[in-house]
Amino acid sequence: MINWTKIKSKIPRFLRNKYVLTLLLFGVWITIFDNNSIISWVQNRMRLAKIETEQQNYRQLLNATSTAIEDLTNNNDSLEKFARENFGFHKDDEEVFIVED
Repeated sequence: MINWTKIKSKIPRFLRNKYVLTLLLFGVWITIFDNNSIISWVQNRMRLAKIETEQQNYRQLLNATSTAIEDLTNNNDSLEKFARENFGFHKDDEEVFIVED
């Protein structure tokens, strides 16, 4: 038979208090098991930081692209250079040699 008094005497006195035990169980529940636990909160914060970094990178890319578009619409020389480099356009009296790596 189990001797409950020996087991009870091995538990520290402050853990035998029902209020401390309830607070401890509540803390464990909030930290680990709840849908809005501290662990999921930290993971969401890390995801948010990553998404904000990606958003900043996309904004920089958008600014660079809009600058390039503005340059292409306002400057005919840059438009001609872009068409020659990216689409292989050439004038009628020119010969074009495409060198691939």
